[in-house]
Amino acid sequence: MSDRRYKKSNVPESTGVVLDVKWNARDAIISLVFVTVVLVAVYFGSAWLFKVFGGIEFFNSSNISNASFVVFYVVQIILMLGVVWFFAIFKRQSGLRDLGLRYYSILKTIWYSFISLVAIFIVRFLYYDLLLYTLFGIEAPSSKIEVLIKSGNVSINTLMIIVALIAPLSEEIFFRGFLYQAFKKNWGVNAGLFLSSFLFAAVHFEIYRFIPIMIIGWLLAYLFEKTKSLLPAIFLHGVYNLALIMILLVQLEIIKLY
Repeated sequence: MSDRRYKKSNVPESTGVVLDVKWNARDAIISLVFVTVVLVAVYFGSAWLFKVFGGIEFFNSSNISNASFVVFYVVQIILMLGVVWFFAIFKRQSGLRDLGLRYYSILKTIWYSFISLVAIFIVRFLYYDLLLYTLFGIEAPSSKIEVLIKSGNVSINTLMIIVALIAPLSEEIFFRGFLYQAFKKNWGVNAGLFLSSFLFAAVHFEIYRFIPIMIIGWLLAYLFEKTKSLLPAIFLHGVYNLALIMILLVQLEIIKLY
């Protein structure tokens, strides 16, 4: 598909904004393989070091330290943003605007985020309380964030900064700005929505939460598709993560409302 044809088919009636996506699905797949291989190597390499020098047979969310948590996430961010820079900006000569880093109405961003949050929490209720628990008698295990909070090994301030601020920015650039647009360019909007949301859910490694996370990923990609800006998706992602942390802090009585 030529750039000219792509531009014509990529102009939504609502905004009229054109993003010049020069990278493609091949770039996205190579990036995914590279990031996965490096992260797996770092994870198991670190596990080996923990075992040799710390005597820990296996480390996870329950015993990871504050410093280790920060280091692992920084490595992940460098990898994700690094491949985006290499393929989209360096190799394909695209700009940050083409990744979706462009201004969008603040009022519309807040309104769309409010509507989306209501929809997300309705989906969570239907999935966890009605489907899993009521129909199948399955109580989903604690989320990784809940385990981190309960362990007390990672400070609340560090958790909030990374999960509610840094993660939304880096993950939206990678999954929506880079992957979604690459898949969409080669295979269309529906394939882009499905693949980017599926991968978004897969990297969280939470089986019982796979479907809700995938729905959230789909909603974030759809919001980006309609606005042609990552600002609403980043804002929604950050507010949702912050809301989850605050709810857990209240439930665990770390923060009291009265």
